[in-house]
Amino acid sequence: MRTLLFFLLFALGSGSALADPASDIAILCQCYPQAIRSVEPGNMLVLSDGTRLPYDDGVVKDAEQALESPDFKDMLAQIYPLQAVSVEPAPGFHPGRRRVGAFFKAVYGHDQAEVKANLVDVRFLGATVRFNAKNGAAAALEAVGRDLEALVAAHPEYAKRLLPISGTFAWRAIARTERLSMHSFGAAIDCNAKRNTYWQWYKGEDPLGLRKAFPAEVVKVFEHHGFIWGGKWAEFDLMHFEYRPEIIQKALAAQ
Repeated sequence: MRTLLFFLLFALGSGSALADPASDIAILCQCYPQAIRSVEPGNMLVLSDGTRLPYDDGVVKDAEQALESPDFKDMLAQIYPLQAVSVEPAPGFHPGRRRVGAFFKAVYGHDQAEVKANLVDVRFLGATVRFNAKNGAAAALEAVGRDLEALVAAHPEYAKRLLPISGTFAWRAIARTERLSMHSFGAAIDCNAKRNTYWQWYKGEDPLGLRKAFPAEVVKVFEHHGFIWGGKWAEFDLMHFEYRPEIIQKALAAQ
């Protein structure tokens, strides 16, 4: 029944869980133990850099406002589907695209120089990429790479979906926004941009076919290590994986 509910929510574009502040905050503390110093009464999170952020800022937001200026409640509201894609998500369904920028600055670095200082070399399918060592992100990507090596050995055709690597760290705003990309924090990786397209580039008429064509086994490897895939967003980004353990943990808790 829960699996069926997930598919229905995915298709209808909701995928939202009833807010459970205690559970959500516990997930954040579990997934980002070094970034959260304490939780004050009223569900105020005190970060390692001294920033104080409310779990719920009390502002009623439409979909665009929740994307542009989310609080933690907004960030965790949409449930990421762990199942393989079988239906086209409705507009506005993009679990993981709502990001509390001040939080990720406390986790990975406040500016380009600070993030760069936290980057380390990671071996990934024969290439060396730069990824953020903070919060276990680089270790998680290294684990993904090891598992993918075995998967690609069994399915050599998957290599064309993954290689060449199109980028990890790049301090930049998301196109047409002022929001920092997770690439700015060195916590995202793009796989073969020429083969795996992005919604603003796509001129065809079968986005669901594109989603289904990407190997589900590859996606599962990334998800197992705390990454989410942009192919499950309405505004799809098939090349894109980002390290978001809290989104994966929320999805697992909802099962």
